[in-house]
Amino acid sequence: MYKFIKDPNDVRLGEVIKRAWTSGDVGILGVPWDGAVGTRPGSRLAPSRIRSILYTMPLTSGKVSLVDLGDVDVVIGNHDETWRRIELTVQESLKMVRELLIIGGDSTVSYASFRGLRGSLNGDLAFILLDAHPDVRIISEGLTSGQVIRWIRGIDPEAYVCVIGVRPFSNAPYLLDEARRLNVKVYTMDYLDSHGIDKVINEVLSEVEGRVTYLSVNLDVVDPAFAPGVNSPSPGGFTSREVIRLVSLLSHSLKPRIFDVVEVTPPFDLNDVTSMLAAVILINAVWVNQ
Repeated sequence: MYKFIKDPNDVRLGEVIKRAWTSGDVGILGVPWDGAVGTRPGSRLAPSRIRSILYTMPLTSGKVSLVDLGDVDVVIGNHDETWRRIELTVQESLKMVRELLIIGGDSTVSYASFRGLRGSLNGDLAFILLDAHPDVRIISEGLTSGQVIRWIRGIDPEAYVCVIGVRPFSNAPYLLDEARRLNVKVYTMDYLDSHGIDKVINEVLSEVEGRVTYLSVNLDVVDPAFAPGVNSPSPGGFTSREVIRLVSLLSHSLKPRIFDVVEVTPPFDLNDVTSMLAAVILINAVWVNQ
């Protein structure tokens, strides 16, 4: 099921991962929810699609025990109840694993999961988001994932919050002003091009020191040439190699308690390239026993 070549020395993740509500070093939790998407729906299908690829990948470290905790039981049409269930499931999951990998779903999954993390401890938190958009919208009606950072700031006014990879040309000008007002650090792609990824990493590490970290990747941070199957594609983003390196460096330095990948949209993907990238990113986010 997980490989086509009979090579006993080539162990795949799907051959060793435990599929149960049980303890382990690293847990995987799916959230098939896209009830706050205003553009291209379908990210509810991402957990199953990304898992199918993730399980075929080689196991690079035998020191890590991996458990698949299954999916949150979402309620279609009821975002409040769905978010409550995500929050509670995350809290229970964190009792069993050292690192929790979450596969969304739209980015409101990150908001509900952050609520779970905040409710699990009393220490200082950091929320680091890789995204093409700052997600601080002010709306007059409706529901949108474009408010996630605003909601997170409301949960924890003292948390360090930053967004890496924003494209100003893809956002209304007031959004960058609003991010500054909310004390959200924004690193645009122009800044990254001018100063380099390593400088940004060093700045973030200095700000986050001593905090429990949540690291989130909205796949629209990647250029649509490399990740076409996302909710809100925006040209001018990271290459696959750049985002993999960035995730790996941040994860191994910050050791996030929660890492997520959100807004992969399989119906708009091409030959599964976005889901494959998401699977590789998840593997590179594992820091336990590395």
